[in-house]
Amino acid sequence: MEPFSKIKDVTVHIHLDPEAKPVFQPMRRVLVVLEEAVNRKLRELMDRDIIEEKKEPVSWVSPLVVVGKMNDEPRICLDLRRFNEAVLRDRHPMPLIEDLLARVGPNMLRSKLDVKDSFLQIELDEASRNVMVFLTGRGLYRFKRMPFGLVTAPEIFQKTMDEILCGCEGTWWYIDDIYIEGKNKDEYETRVAKVG
Repeated sequence: MEPFSKIKDVTVHIHLDPEAKPVFQPMRRVLVVLEEAVNRKLRELMDRDIIEEKKEPVSWVSPLVVVGKMNDEPRICLDLRRFNEAVLRDRHPMPLIEDLLARVGPNMLRSKLDVKDSFLQIELDEASRNVMVFLTGRGLYRFKRMPFGLVTAPEIFQKTMDEILCGCEGTWWYIDDIYIEGKNKDEYETRVAKVG
């Protein structure tokens, strides 16, 4: 299985309040009927370079949460509520939907692109990986990529997209949704190619 794609030359650090006390939360039990599927998903996430085993001592541990999906494939999430209390927010400005809608031009060709598993495309630095640890029946693992549920993830991703797409005419974005438009086929295709 190929490693999951990542945004080139982007590595983020999760800033924590230095006064915050690390929290080691106990493991949540996985239903017996889901164990095999969860173990298969953990192997897949390791094969795709999203998580890795953690063997050294840790300070922060968040519980694993298994969320069912329509296709019976479990989604591996972390309950980061306690951890998020210690995160120092980036406070990057987020666009307002009203401002984005005001940019929509009449009689334009347009597309909407969605960045698949967007947050997972951002790599964490070593220190941040060491606080993105979770406990399973098979031991400790840590995220190498930015997980869903991290309070500052939308701001980090928006900032990353702002840096990548700045200067792309006829293009605007909100977190992982990218809108591209052009007055005619040539202009539209040129803009799509620039974003792609």
